[in-house]
Amino acid sequence: MSSQLDAIFGWGMAVIGLAAVAAAARQVISTSLHDEEKLELLPEVSYDQRLELERKYGYWAVKTAIGICPHDDIRCIEREAKRLYEARVLRR
Repeated sequence: MSSQLDAIFGWGMAVIGLAAVAAAARQVISTSLHDEEKLELLPEVSYDQRLELERKYGYWAVKTAIGICPHDDIRCIEREAKRLYEARVLRR
């Protein structure tokens, strides 16, 4: 009987320890994700420029070009969006 109680106590402590580690990990991950969102850079293209580019080349091409090009390089964004748009249209 004593060995059964020891086993139950051991498993209980393991479960409690696992729950504590999971709670701590959740807090760390949640904090790091929220901090990352705060550090996200503002779009380098103004809203009006972005709308104009989206009308010409489409949302997907502009969004991808913004992700590829260096910060504040509007000529690169327009060139890349045009290239992506033309590659997508010619593929059809």
